Amino acid sequence: MNRPMITSKLEGRDAVAQAVYFSAFAVVGVPLSIRIALTTPLPEPRTALLLSIVGLVSYHLPVTLPSNVKLHPGFPLVMSALYSHGCSAAILVIAPAMLFHFFTKRHGLLNCLFNAGQFTICVYVAEAVGLQLGWQPGVPAAAGDIATILLLMLTFDILNILFVSVSRSIENREPWTNCFTKLLYADRKAVLPRRTFLTVVAVLLSSHIGNAAFVIVFLGVVSLRLETAFQKELIEKTEEAETDTLTKAYNMRYLQKWLNTEFGTGPEDKGNCCFIFSDIDGLKAVNDRYGHDAGDRLLIHVAEILFANVRDKDKIVRYGGDEFVIALPRTGLQQAAAVAMRILQVSDSNPFLVDGAKVDFGISIGVASWPEHGETVLDTIRMADKAMYVAKKSGGNTARLAADL
Repeated sequence: MNRPMITSKLEGRDAVAQAVYFSAFAVVGVPLSIRIALTTPLPEPRTALLLSIVGLVSYHLPVTLPSNVKLHPGFPLVMSALYSHGCSAAILVIAPAMLFHFFTKRHGLLNCLFNAGQFTICVYVAEAVGLQLGWQPGVPAAAGDIATILLLMLTFDILNILFVSVSRSIENREPWTNCFTKLLYADRKAVLPRRTFLTVVAVLLSSHIGNAAFVIVFLGVVSLRLETAFQKELIEKTEEAETDTLTKAYNMRYLQKWLNTEFGTGPEDKGNCCFIFSDIDGLKAVNDRYGHDAGDRLLIHVAEILFANVRDKDKIVRYGGDEFVIALPRTGLQQAAAVAMRILQVSDSNPFLVDGAKVDFGISIGVASWPEHGETVLDTIRMADKAMYVAKKSGGNTARLAADL
């Protein structure tokens, strides 16, 4: 069995600071967890075994939400064990799971010891804060105790983020403040309300119904994991069905659905919508001279230029062959014309290379505005298409407006 001492993007001397930081928490936190286990009452054997098992499973089965944020079911269980049985029970949930990552996820030994150590410190301090407020482990929680529960959670959370952000700062060579604020909110904003609610409910349940609550919380989060996995698979399949596999632009199926959704009920309160119709000049010559693989790379190159010069809410569609349509909701004609000119400028400054040699190509563009240039959005797209053909007949690599036809 070959396991590294430390898992890190840093190598050699650059990894020393990370190793020293991890070692410090291992030296302080791991003996602390052992001392707590030896000097404070443990839950009864059946409860201790249950907590260890659900902890091991929970911290190896994170729930990945559709936003790609991970919700670890272990956190509600740690807080429930802490509130109901004290620090030693919380350590049973979290410390063995962290150490077990050495075998299951091939984490370095120091990484695992760091996690076990820093989590022990977090639990220990959270317990100390709670005791100062008059909380006693094992006393059933009432509605008035929610503030105490939230404070225990906040203490654990802030310390955990503090410790991890320093490690992240060393690893990524970023300012510590950037890592801390990102971990505190930006990385967790999608999951924080659900995580907080789930944890409070778990603590209230466990303080009243004991072991059954740990099982209920565990099964509830596992069911959430299955649900989100199904949703993610459904989203991926939908995206595959509505996306051009080569350029990653939307396909005609998506365009038709989007048009029906956005404009199927008439023009009321829709605002202006402009359409840019573009066609690649010279794709056939590239295919004939360099092969269709080069032609495909040119299509990808142009698509990347389009994506880089529109807003997130704009829709890029591969209309067919070498033609792309860009829908720009709530955009005036002059704004759309400016987008078209920017695309041409960026295209001119980003050459397409085949085997290191520059290959000439251009983009002919037509721009039309709805409802100004068509009774329906499809009429408007056709007008943008006509404007594009005028641009192509004018020599290509230029833009024309439907208003000028």
